[in-house]
Order: sequence, then C-alpha cells, then structure tokens
Amino acid sequence: MWLILHLDLVAEKTSAFARRWGLSLRAPEPPMTYEYPVERIAADLRRLSVSVRHLPPGCTNTRRQGLLLAYDHTLVAGCRALGLAEALSELPPGTDRDLERMRVENSLESAGLRFRPVTW
Repeated sequence: MWLILHLDLVAEKTSAFARRWGLSLRAPEPPMTYEYPVERIAADLRRLSVSVRHLPPGCTNTRRQGLLLAYDHTLVAGCRALGLAEALSELPPGTDRDLERMRVENSLESAGLRFRPVTW
C-alpha cells in the first residue's frame, strides 16, 4: 500500500539513480532523418518532369530556372535514396549540367524509379 501511495517518490528516486549511473529507462529515440520517402520523391519527380518538359509559351526565365533547380534537387534526393552517384549538385548551369541531368534520369530509371511518362 505504501508503494502505491508514494509512487511519485519512487519514480523520482529511480530516475535519479538511473541518471547518476548513465542508465536510460526509456526506449531510445528513433534516428531522425531529413530525407523523403522514395514514394514521395517519385511523385515529385513525376510532377516536376511534366512541368519542366511542358513549360507554357512566354514563361519567364526565372520560373524556368526555378523549376530546373527544384527538379535537379529532387533528382539528387532520388540518387541519395537509391545510393547512386551524381554530380548535379556540383555543376554550374549549362550544357554539362544538362547532360548530367539526362544521365541521372536514365540511372534512376534503370534502378527502378519510374517517373517519366510512358511513350508508346
């Protein structure tokens, strides 16, 4: 009966003992990751690839560059999720980056991440 009446005191003393000896009474926290799930990356790539390939006429250069940067960032996330090598984050805008973008798209498709529309 005493234990039930003084449960808060027992819990406090137990946790103080555990802290003193470096013990943890709680389950360890799961590791926090900042990467998106592969399913979300694939959905973002589908949406962005359509937007990049079908820009409306008269689209501003700022919008085009912003879409390309978002698309490249998502391609890099896809490579990280699947453990593929990429150099998109290191290259400046230009022909080399465009070629690397095509190479990364093909690598992701070869690895099984389907995001481009099927052409018959």
